[in-house]
Amino acid sequence: MKIDINADLGEGFLFDEELMEMISSCNIACGGHTGTDTSMRATIRLAVKHGVTIGAHPSYPNPEVFGREVMNISDEMLKKVIRDQILTLIRIAREEGAYVRYVKPHGALYNKASVDKEMALLLVNIIQQIEPSVALMGLAGSVLEEEAKKGNLIFLREGFADRAYHNDGTLVSRKNPLGVIHSKEQVWEQVQSMIVEQKVISLEENEVPLNLHSICFHGDTPEAVQLLSYVKQQLVKHKIEVKNVI
Repeated sequence: MKIDINADLGEGFLFDEELMEMISSCNIACGGHTGTDTSMRATIRLAVKHGVTIGAHPSYPNPEVFGREVMNISDEMLKKVIRDQILTLIRIAREEGAYVRYVKPHGALYNKASVDKEMALLLVNIIQQIEPSVALMGLAGSVLEEEAKKGNLIFLREGFADRAYHNDGTLVSRKNPLGVIHSKEQVWEQVQSMIVEQKVISLEENEVPLNLHSICFHGDTPEAVQLLSYVKQQLVKHKIEVKNVI
């Protein structure tokens, strides 16, 4: 069995290289919620060093809340700032002899595109204009998946190792004390269920079917290295290979 493991990196935390050694895809912050040319270049170099697939991680341009709140911004302006973020990462990657293979929206942008058709279409249109061969990564079973497929884009179905789910397949808010999973045993139990049984148990204690390409570990979770290290050990024991999806 195989699974792609991704993490959000280049966000200013101190253990990017430790995480990079254990993942197969990385979502690099490109100036919206955080990220500078310098951090992008450094993270791209780490990805190249470890053979990790590179993805752009654009966001609402509100770093004061780390991209985790929806902005009151026109579609035209939002298109421009997202496009600029992605193109900046593509440019720096090319300068480093690397390529951006996919786009994964961050935070509030990700959550809104999962349930809002207009936001999903906006993201699909941006990628179609930039480079239709670039994949789009998002929540499995979401509105974004539907619109990406209609737009003939490659869609990478994503699940979350360290986040709780509702019955409808959406993520439990971080504002809920149970929204983020901090126990390594619970994280592994969820990851194993996602890979082997293709399902997750919701916060409401129901089975939610999930057929995934990639599983995300958040790089800004304080226990990120410990959680991923434990899961990697378990994956080896269960003969599940961590491998790039594209």
